Amino acid sequence: MKNKLLAILIGLVIAAAFTPVFATGVRDSSGVTTIRVWTDNASDKAVRDQQVARFNEGVGKEKGIKIEYTVYGANYHELIRNATMSGNAPEIFRSSGEDITQFQAAGYLVPIDDMPGGREMIARYNSGDLMKNSQVFDGKVYSFPYSMTTFKLIINKDMFDAAGITPDKYPKTWAEVRAVAKQLTNPARGQYGFVTGLQSAWVMRSYLTMPNAINTGNTGFNNGTLKFEFAKNRVAVEAVYGMVTDGSVFPGFEGLDADMMRARFAEGNIGMIPGASFDCGVYNTQFPAKCNWLPIDPPTETAGAPRYRDFVDASNLLTIGVEAKKNPEKAMEVYKFFYSDENLAELYEAGLYVPFRQEAIRLAKNEPSAKGFKEFASVPNPAISPASPENKVQVEGLTYRETLQRILARGYTESPAQVLEDLDRRYNDAVAKLGATAEDYRATVDFTRK
Repeated sequence: MKNKLLAILIGLVIAAAFTPVFATGVRDSSGVTTIRVWTDNASDKAVRDQQVARFNEGVGKEKGIKIEYTVYGANYHELIRNATMSGNAPEIFRSSGEDITQFQAAGYLVPIDDMPGGREMIARYNSGDLMKNSQVFDGKVYSFPYSMTTFKLIINKDMFDAAGITPDKYPKTWAEVRAVAKQLTNPARGQYGFVTGLQSAWVMRSYLTMPNAINTGNTGFNNGTLKFEFAKNRVAVEAVYGMVTDGSVFPGFEGLDADMMRARFAEGNIGMIPGASFDCGVYNTQFPAKCNWLPIDPPTETAGAPRYRDFVDASNLLTIGVEAKKNPEKAMEVYKFFYSDENLAELYEAGLYVPFRQEAIRLAKNEPSAKGFKEFASVPNPAISPASPENKVQVEGLTYRETLQRILARGYTESPAQVLEDLDRRYNDAVAKLGATAEDYRATVDFTRK
């Protein structure tokens, strides 16, 4: 016990030594209370600075509040950890996924439920929007989903037009995707219907299992049954596998990483590629596309089949630190300001965030100018996938990403369906070894589309 206490004291001393001392959020001689907000979100700084200035000159003056908004760089993670440990953290700050878990457990954060007007703010969200171990800890809410990464199928409209494929004939099912890919493929002209890349493992999630969750109801793990269900992706996997067999996939895809596959699509000779909202920046700036590209809905398994909600990766914006307890009403005014739909609408117009709350999109006065951004933001009923134990289990053999890569590379003698069934068996054997720990991942959320 003595050694443990000594270690904690040494840690606090070190943290204090490397953390600058900041003025606390107290009232100055004019009666104005400064509420500090820290973040490392640099991409929206120009717009945020304008919003904060308007607040300070308007509502802030009326209510005696001044926001001190600071954006830090690459050292933010270490800075905020040291600040919380030494008691120098601000009233409001961004906590990353890992930090929010540790900060909540250490008592550095205040539940929104316990703040003035917090319960009313929570009521703006559906119960399924707030996930355990992401926004909810020990039954209380500590943050809200703010922006999201959405997933679509991107088509090369120029190739579609040249082939006479009109919007009413755009592929809606996996079978139609395969058929269109075959139709668009012309090796003599260097044209292919589809592209993927097997050198980036994340492609298997972001460009396959994540968008295909509209058909499966999860991204690989069923949080209700606590079972892995990768085999539910059979139709999608078989479709891509079939395109490989047809020769409709850009040759050499086995050696392409994510950037290389997207750069190939940008050249204008590939008909379709899976995409995520961050690809707006890729095709507008990183690899400016030489074709007229358009995001459309991910394919379903069969025409007219019921589908689940669009699964998204959601990012929290800010958490509330214990320092806010000194001025809870004013700190909460600032927290509500940052999460306001009006401010988010402005960031959407600037093409900086795809809002989680669709109300913010409806408030926008102008459509975002960035090509493709409007289409990626059109997700009327998003669903955040609950946490999965995929990184906790000790799986025998290849991971699910590696297994999918090998299937598409035609590296198995067994059929894709057989390999996927074995994949589920291996992962569920590993889940069984977690014992009671697996219950941490149980969530009963209805992901069916309303």
